[in-house]
Order: sequence, then C-alpha cells, then structure tokens
Amino acid sequence: MNDLSQTSLFSSHHDVYLEICSKIKSSKMINLIASADLESIIALSQLEAALLDCALSYRRRVLPPKRHTPRDEVTKLPETEGLVIYIDSFSESVISLNSKQPNIRIRPIAIEMKFDDSDNSHHGAIDCVATCGVLAGMLAPEGARVRKQRSMIIGGAWLRQSLEVNYAPVMAIIRDHLDEEGSLEISPLPEVSCPAQGMIPGLSDRMLKRLVKAWPKMDVDQRSSAISELVLPALRQDGLSTGRLEELVWHRAVIPGNDIDIASQLFNANGTWPEDSDAARIHSSKIVDQLITTGCL
Repeated sequence: MNDLSQTSLFSSHHDVYLEICSKIKSSKMINLIASADLESIIALSQLEAALLDCALSYRRRVLPPKRHTPRDEVTKLPETEGLVIYIDSFSESVISLNSKQPNIRIRPIAIEMKFDDSDNSHHGAIDCVATCGVLAGMLAPEGARVRKQRSMIIGGAWLRQSLEVNYAPVMAIIRDHLDEEGSLEISPLPEVSCPAQGMIPGLSDRMLKRLVKAWPKMDVDQRSSAISELVLPALRQDGLSTGRLEELVWHRAVIPGNDIDIASQLFNANGTWPEDSDAARIHSSKIVDQLITTGCL
C-alpha cells in the first residue's frame, strides 16, 4: 500500500492523524461508535480492521440510523471506560479534526483545492470513510485486514452528495491513488462483469449487452461513439449528475478478482438496508464482520 496520508488531499492534516494514531495506540481500551448507516459502517470497518491487525483491545457499538434521529438532536454517547472514537458521518464539515479532546470525533473535513492547470478553486470534503482509511493505513501499514478493505476507501466519496456536481476532486484523487497502487482496477461499463441494474436511468440493458459483445473489436473512436449513444437517454433525464454518470460509464472501480464493481456493491447494499432501527443495527454489525472478512459488501 502506498501512503495515502502523504497525498495532496491529506498531507495538510498529517500531524493531526499522527496524534490520533498515537492516542489510539496508547489506549488500553478503544470504543468504536457509529450509526447504523452504510457510510458510517464502512468507516468503522476500516478502523476496526486496523485495531485487529494491531491486536488492540476494542469494543464496537452501533447507534440507531441517523434517519431515525431528528436533525437537531445531539447524539448522546454512552459513558464508558477507554478512548471513544465516534464516527459522525452526517455532521457539518469542519476545517480540521480535533486531536486534543479526550475522545475523538471523526467528521467530514472541508477542503479547497487548486490544480496547476487551472485557476479555479474546487471545494469538497474529506469524508469519514477516507479519514478512517488513512488512519487504518497509518496504524497498520502491513495489516492483512486493512489491506483487504483498502479498496472500499472510495465508498464514502461515492455516497456523498458532492458527487452530484460536475467534478469531485476528492473522489478523483482517492480513485487515482488506489488505482496506481493496485487496490482498484478502473474499467468502462462494458468491461464490468456484473453491473447492478437501475443505477443509470434510461439505460437500455439490451443495447448494453450488444455493446459488450462488440466492445473487444472496437477502436477508441468507435467505443466513444457507442458509449455516447448508449447514455444519451440518461442525459435527458433528471436525477443523475454528469459527474456521477461519467464515473458510472467510464470509471467503474473494481476490486481485483471481484466481479461486482464498488458502485454496484454500494447500490445493492443501500437497496437492502433495513428500515427498522433495531434491524438496521443488527444488519450493520453483520456488514462490519463481512467487510473485515472479505473486504466486500
């Protein structure tokens, strides 16, 4: 694994990450707490994998889903011994994490980025999954369980609404980093084995199947033209941004050796998430166990 904390996206927060890792390693007991929502559970799984790889003592606690909690209600954390790490995926973004408090609250981090080839500033947020993935990699850089879940770091960026704009720098940077280190393979839609149906409004499954058969014999121009024809109906419908559509068509993130791309895994997982609060909490714990064991949803 390449050190994700040293990339342009995370480097300005590196010292804070180091302080958090030091606090975790020096704690006799760690309490991992998150709500029973997909993004929070993927984030928790990243950290739990690292704690297991480091043989650190911890407890997992799953709170009711945020959709069952009033927006203005302040989450009351349980009183318990040891270090509390609360993954607060749905809070407002902060400028930086606070590593000086007795406990650790992981929240989205607001960022502003500029690139060498543009004068424009791009705004976004480092999601909690990405932060937990970076911390996991720093805690256990050679950890087998951390490595198994490495690809899912991209999941938080995919689930956030920021991808509804035309360009999401956080998503692009994480995707490209994981691709370069070999944790992901980026493929266009016709090369994906088992894409979930219903993700692209207006997409003809019949046309896609025909394109898949013809794809290997096409040159670059033919592929580009065929893709444009395939997704034209989707461009005429509301509900899917150009940025998200481009990711679904040209940049499907696939875990090496797995037939189902990550976007499809997230789509399927959201579709089967229980509505009942208690059922969602039980389901969440099962998902954590599955992610740690297999690295997939």
